[in-house]
Amino acid sequence: MSPERNPIVNPILVLKKEPRRKTVTGRGLNEKQVVSDRLKSQRQKLGAEIKRIKSAPKNKRGNKVLVSIKMFGDSLATTYEPDYLFHKNIASTLVSPNRGGYIAEINYENIDFLTNRLENSDDVRARVLVSRIEEISELISENSPIRGSSEANWEKALDFSGAGKVFNVWLPPFKDSSARAEVVEKLEAFAALGCFSGVDEKISVARDAGLDSNSLQVITSASSNSFNNLLKSYRNDPFVNEPLLIRSKTDFDLIVASGNVYKIEPVRPFVTSEIPNLPDPIRPLVDQQWQPIVGIVDGGLHAGSYKHMVAWQAPSLVSDVDADRVHGNSITSLVVQASGWNPHLSLPSLICRVGIAQAIAKMGKDPSSRVKFKSYLEEVIKAHAHDTKVWNFSFNQPIDGDAPLEMSELGHFIRKLAREYKILPVISIGNVDDNNCIRYNPPADCEAALTVGGRLSDEKLPGDHCPSCLVGPGPDKLTKPELSWFSSVKTIGGSVVTGTSYATALMSSVAAHAFHMLKDPSPDLVKALLINSADNIKFDNKIGWGSPFNKEELPWFCKDGSVTLIWKDSIDAGQWYYWEDIPIPPEFIKEGKLKGRAVLTAILNPKVSELGAANYFSTRLQVALQYKNKSNKETSLLGSMKIEKEDGDHYMKEQEKWNPVRHHARDISNGLEFSGNSMRLCARVFPRDLFQFDLANTQDIKNCEVSFVLTLSAHDEANQGDAIYNSLTNRLGNYVESAVNTVEINISNS
Repeated sequence: MSPERNPIVNPILVLKKEPRRKTVTGRGLNEKQVVSDRLKSQRQKLGAEIKRIKSAPKNKRGNKVLVSIKMFGDSLATTYEPDYLFHKNIASTLVSPNRGGYIAEINYENIDFLTNRLENSDDVRARVLVSRIEEISELISENSPIRGSSEANWEKALDFSGAGKVFNVWLPPFKDSSARAEVVEKLEAFAALGCFSGVDEKISVARDAGLDSNSLQVITSASSNSFNNLLKSYRNDPFVNEPLLIRSKTDFDLIVASGNVYKIEPVRPFVTSEIPNLPDPIRPLVDQQWQPIVGIVDGGLHAGSYKHMVAWQAPSLVSDVDADRVHGNSITSLVVQASGWNPHLSLPSLICRVGIAQAIAKMGKDPSSRVKFKSYLEEVIKAHAHDTKVWNFSFNQPIDGDAPLEMSELGHFIRKLAREYKILPVISIGNVDDNNCIRYNPPADCEAALTVGGRLSDEKLPGDHCPSCLVGPGPDKLTKPELSWFSSVKTIGGSVVTGTSYATALMSSVAAHAFHMLKDPSPDLVKALLINSADNIKFDNKIGWGSPFNKEELPWFCKDGSVTLIWKDSIDAGQWYYWEDIPIPPEFIKEGKLKGRAVLTAILNPKVSELGAANYFSTRLQVALQYKNKSNKETSLLGSMKIEKEDGDHYMKEQEKWNPVRHHARDISNGLEFSGNSMRLCARVFPRDLFQFDLANTQDIKNCEVSFVLTLSAHDEANQGDAIYNSLTNRLGNYVESAVNTVEINISNS
């Protein structure tokens, strides 16, 4: 969009209604939930397993033992969380969700009490849970931390200039401080033998660095050493990880088998798409300082024709010689003016300024930059988040196709930054490589990010999935990618390139302008708006919900025949929230029935598990748009108000219900009989695994941030013009206003 564009009378609208609240009463375990035909055998089996752990604990620390609790496949729902059996009142406690169940910490001296409860308790809660637990075993076995082959893990790790290889290390998640202290003592003994060492990963970016500054201050104090930092953090927090430099394969195997590491993963380099390095054409742009800024973390900008579009430039993490300069130039050219390079494609004419963080090296260059990357990224985002709300990450980490589908360490870290500094990362899902990996690549699993896949072009419009681009879903059936766009485009130099990196750049510019246009934007609200405007009704693992621009109006304006409401609110768990009296526009009715198209998108800022191994999301959102049917009963038009059946099979099939993005779309072509003249939108937040946050009750979950976008389209939208927009705006009156900057609502009464 440009300032010269004619004013549009249909900006999206902010809904200003306050919701009605209704408290929900919780449910407990009951006799019907006991699986009678396996209760007796499980009493004996679980009792024997606990006794075996007591007789020969392999990894007892500070008189505590960590155990893995594996649930039966029909018992993975939150209802069967075994907190009655593993409770602090009987000297044990649940620590974290785990693949197929939970992690618990048991006091070694009180194992007999737990054994008696498993084998003999008549309490209905104990009998339900014993019949639902399949197995109890020690959490850490000889090879469990590596999740695969020792040889393969060693070979894949980043070589650190011949001194060893770098691994991200998670320590055993003991809640007990004395147990953690014993782990620290044993690790210090390994370090004294020279088996491993920390790496200097902390850097400082000068806050007053000018555009030409190209230096970093590397912190070399003891606090910057990753091993020292790991031990310091672990003394106060059981859920920590840091990179460590391990000297040899022998030392690696020794550390893995020691029982002092919960998980260890090879640190890998970042990869980008290889493209030809062609001469840079001169394409001057008018200096437009009002345009929004996209932060680009890539190979830097070395094309002189775009230097005047640089809003800020951070000191470089990698040198000009090692940086992936070609990729950085290409991404920047698309963020700044994608439509200028690609007039043959249906792209919006948007111009952006850029912030440049030169942090991605060419393959095989500067391995130390990968170790320092997280510290660098946090410093740069902290310095520029006040005016740069969208950050383009067109790089990925390789992942093995057979690796467990868990939240990545880098995806989780970027999520923390995004939530703390209120930014929207836009991340590529990754490209098919020589190993024919067909799964998403981290950090595309970042919950707070907008993850982008690739599409081919169908003449000028987005078409089918691009086979060069990876697909989802992510961990816990996370709906990634959310959106997709052209992955084969022309960039600076005039060459046609292919990869999700380039689709990501297209999406970043639209997201930045959405932030710029909305009066009260937030990352989740912008993300919800783009998803809501996409061209797919159903989610597709390859292209998500499609593309947000398809020869239609830009997302912050309502296209002909439609009206869009947006709003944000904070929700407490354990209550239903109702936004009532949303008028049914006459243009949404034909021959006495509801007819048209409705799209509802809602995004929750969720609580998440720090370990990321299972049940990453600890809160979820349920939403529905409802109308009254001909019998005057509330009925869901979109989504559902019904609490899902809490059996394990359903839980496994519907794991995506914990995805923080709820998107429901429906074409109502045959018409729905209804009564009344209004609808309501309802929402509720559900929690699980609260023990890991030391919370006791659902009511302790407060102020969960939710962003909503609702679009209604007339049954004959092509011929309706702005009629549905005007009628809904008139009926809501003072409960709506323009959500867009510098645009007046001009309502026609015709």
